[in-house]
Parts: sequence; C-alpha cells; structure tokens
Amino acid sequence: MYPVKLFIVFLFLNTIVHADSEVQTDWSGGDGILGPGPDWGNEFYQSLCIDWSDDPGSLLLSKSILKHTVDTDFEGAWSVYSEDIDGDGDMDILGAAWGDDDITWWENSDTSPGIYWTEHLVDGDFLFATSVYSEDINGDGYLDILGAAWGADDIIWWENVDGSGTSWVEHTVDGGFWGARSVYSEDIDGDGDMDVLGAAVKDNLITWWENIDSLGTSWAEHTVKAGYMGAISVYSEDIDDDGHMDIIGAAYYSNDITWWENIDGSGMSWVEHNVVGGFEAASCVYSEDIDGDGDMDILGTAYEGNDITWWENVNGLGTSWDEHNINEDFAGAGSVHSEDMDGDGDMDVLGSASDADDITWWENIDGSGTSWIEHTVDGDFNSARTVYSEDVNGDGNMDVLGAGLFAWEIAWWDISENSTCGELVSSILYLGNDPGWGTIDWNVSTPSGTSISFVVRASDDYGDMGVWSDTLSAPCSLVGILNDYDSYFQYKVLLETVNPDTTPSLHEITLSWDPLGIEETAEPSPQGTGLLPFSPNPASAPAVRFGLLEPASVDISIFDLSGRLVSEIPGDEYSTGFHDVPLGDISPGIYFCRMISDDFMATQRFVVIE
Repeated sequence: MYPVKLFIVFLFLNTIVHADSEVQTDWSGGDGILGPGPDWGNEFYQSLCIDWSDDPGSLLLSKSILKHTVDTDFEGAWSVYSEDIDGDGDMDILGAAWGDDDITWWENSDTSPGIYWTEHLVDGDFLFATSVYSEDINGDGYLDILGAAWGADDIIWWENVDGSGTSWVEHTVDGGFWGARSVYSEDIDGDGDMDVLGAAVKDNLITWWENIDSLGTSWAEHTVKAGYMGAISVYSEDIDDDGHMDIIGAAYYSNDITWWENIDGSGMSWVEHNVVGGFEAASCVYSEDIDGDGDMDILGTAYEGNDITWWENVNGLGTSWDEHNINEDFAGAGSVHSEDMDGDGDMDVLGSASDADDITWWENIDGSGTSWIEHTVDGDFNSARTVYSEDVNGDGNMDVLGAGLFAWEIAWWDISENSTCGELVSSILYLGNDPGWGTIDWNVSTPSGTSISFVVRASDDYGDMGVWSDTLSAPCSLVGILNDYDSYFQYKVLLETVNPDTTPSLHEITLSWDPLGIEETAEPSPQGTGLLPFSPNPASAPAVRFGLLEPASVDISIFDLSGRLVSEIPGDEYSTGFHDVPLGDISPGIYFCRMISDDFMATQRFVVIE
C-alpha cells in the first residue's frame, strides 16, 4: 500500500475538478461529536442555551428553566394540583402522598411568590392518597379540596371553613369506592352546583355523585360505567358541544379511552363512545381543543405503551376520531395536561413519565397539533408521577408543577423566558481534499429583535483548529477568510434576541468549496488507458470504469478516508476497450479508488449511499 500522503497526491493528479458542498439541516442527533468526519449528519460538538430538540430544521434559543422545590419529604408524592386556596390572589399548591397518606396544601408567599411555602396538612390519615383536586363544593365562595384514597376506598371532600385554608371539615362522598384512584368535580346535571366524579381501579367503575342539597352534605351515586376494567382516570368536558357536560375515562386493564355522552344533561342517561382500544395500560385522560378548530379533543397516556397521544374530534360530535401521536417513547407515561405554555395562542401538551423520570412539554408548532417540539423540563425527577401547569410566581407566564413518587418531592419549574443568547459549535468536517473555498450560506427565520450570525475556522490539523474568524452576519464568500488547502472545517452559530418571548431559528447551513491542484482531463477513450469518473456518484452499488489501449493486467484498490485498504481486485487481465467492474458490498461512506496498470496509476473519489 502507498503511504496516505502519496495516495492523496495521486488523487490530485488524476481526478476531475468539480465543486463540492456540505449541508446541515438537522441537529437532532445531539452533541458530543467532535469529529473529524466526512459529513455533519444530524450531530454537533457542543451548545450553550440552544434547543436542538428532536425537530429537524429547528435550532432555537432554549428556555431558561429554574427548579423550585416545594417539599422534599412528601413520601410517595403521587398527585399535584394548583389553586388559590386562601383567596389572597396568588396560586397555592396541593398534593397527595401515597406513602405519607397525606392530603396537603402549601401556601404561596405573598412577598416572594413561588419561593417560600408554608405547609398546611389537610388529612394525614388518608390511606394511599392518589388524587387531589379543588373546587367550591358547597357554594360559599371558598375553594374546598377533594381527594381519592386507593387504600381507604374513599372519595372525600374537605370544607374550607373560613376561606383561609387553616380550618377544615371532612365530608365523605363515598366510603366504599373500592380502589378509589381519581377524583374530579363538575356540574354534571346542570343544576348550578358542583358534583363529584370518580374512577375506581379495583371496582372497575366510573361514577358521579349528585350534590343533592348543593351543600355537599348529601350525595346520590350514579354509575356511568360498570365493568370498566382498571378504571384509573376520569375527567369531564362537553365533547359533542350540546351544552351538557360529558365524562371521559381511561381503563388501565382493558386499554381503553372512552367518553360517555350525557344525553339530556341530567346525568341519568349515558351513551358510550370508544375513542381507542388497545392503548396499552391507559393511565390518564384529559380534554382540550388541541387543533384550535373550536371543538374539544381528547388526550391520553399509555403507561406500558409509553405513549402521549391526542385524538382529533373530527366532526365535533365525538363520533369520529383521528389519532395523533406526540411521543411514542415516553417510558412509563403517567399523566397528561394541556396549556398554552409559550403564550402563542395555541394549546401545548405536558406529560410525566415515571420510568423515564421525565417532566416534559411539547410545543404545538403551528397550532394544528401535527408538529411538535419536545422540551424536557426535568429529565431526572425520580418516578415523575403527575404534571400540571399554573402561573405559580405571578409573572404572567405558565410554569410547570410535578409530583415525584420516589423523589418524595413536590416541585415547580419556571420556564418563562428564552435565553437572550446562545451558541452551537459544529463537529469538525473533513473535506477529503485540499479546498479552494467557495461560500457559506444559511436559511434562517429572524423575527424582529433577533439575529443569527456565524464564525468559522479551518486548519490542516484537526487537533489545532486555530482561532475563529470575524463574525459573519450574512452569507458570503470565504475567499480571504479561510486559507486554501486547509481540509478541516468547523462553524459556530450565534443566536441572539432582545425579546425573551421571541427566538430566531436556524434551518440550514451550506458550505461549498472546489478541490485544488487537480489537472482537468477529458474522459479517456479506448485510444488511451485511464480511470473514468464514477457515474452515478453517489451510488448504492458502485462500479469501477476504466479504458485500456491494449490488453493489460489491472490492479484495483479501495481506500477509506483514513487511507485504510478496504477492498482489492488484484492483477486481473482485461482486454482492450472499456470495462465496468462492480465493487460488491461496501458500507456507506466516502472512498478512493486507485487503479494501477503497468506504468499507469490513477485515483478517483466516490461516495457509497444506502
């Protein structure tokens, strides 16, 4: 084998001049790849305050995320919710703890909202508490608290006696609801007072209780669905837009998401509509207008299916549904919620994943619910069980709340603003030849107050890439900016904004160059011996093409970018004329083909694709 440097010289002397380019439109492969490599692919080296996410073509400024802990000793934190319990104008936080058997609320500080919390125990003997909610049950103008206890088989509400949240009176809605798992409140019968809904995972029941006296002291039980195997989650919304509140449920063991139509608004007659079956271990259900068409859609999680999904209410009547997956690899998907997190007027989606330890929100890109960007809020929240959203610190932006089962933690995250600046450094690109520089071009979106610029550098030693260029604020020629013959290239992109609610976006960067020091020759003919250019190039099944002036022995060798011999066709005899010699199976990549015949030697570059 010839030394690598001599091999490259042969390449320069015998190939045909042509312009080369490299394009990057996707960074979703992530960071940590320094290179050098023959292309950028979908990876890069490192970034700061950049959201590269998993959405090809969207490189954005990231949201600054600041975690605030509410309670770190809430054993088996299972459920979280937010409401202004004490009526002082700021949002408080409620929680249910499976291990502590607790229903608790934390009072938000008046002077430093979201920073300091005062704990108030509502019930410390609520066996295996799994769900907490808040509503004014007795119509006195104060927000009360509701809870479901899996171990106690209880649906309970606690009366906020004076509206301060410091004095509570317990009222039992149902003390024999076997495996009570979920609780919610809505005016199901349209009589002006708040009723209560529940899901019982062991009783396999979806039930609502009628608030008979409007004071929450007398209840009539109404079964919506019996035999709903593993009833685990319940919610209420007007799905068919008839003015009556319907009921939505998730069944863990029968893998169902279902809604029941409240026929005449009395809650006494129901028609069942299946949204989806086979939704593996359906664990949570919610409803919101995800696509902005004016009717209510349905969202759900599948714990064993690892799915966050929404179903489009196609005809607005709830009788035809189109499924849209948001994330199919959200391990242990447990809860789902929807809120306009970025203030752009459409509804985004939040989820918790207990196996992945994730609290995440997905940005609804164009408001249609068909394109999403994933934003991880916390990827290390131990057994993240429940997620919710509220403006906790009163700054006008929505925050994220979570309950961590094994973390024993109730926390909230402030994700209110974009970073004002960020940068991303590419992997080192190896051009495979000595270049004469062409241009650098890019495709960006830069709303008012934002900008994107680049700095670049090149070297003949990838271990010492040298200093960055001056800032390039517009696409331009690189002639005079970079030295010719430096075959390693790297870029850094700089994103900036003066408006924390707005971010620029990079969609594409293109680099072009010409190989140098190469003599142009015409395509050989049978009147001369020569190695012809590969055509097509790139190809999935390349073949060597050459011409011979007279019969001769031809030696074919294939090298990769490092100069390593990867294939060889030694010493075969060929007749006068043109010949095509298939190279067989070669892995995708960039290669060099060397032909030797008597005193003739030539080299061509070619690319193999899948």
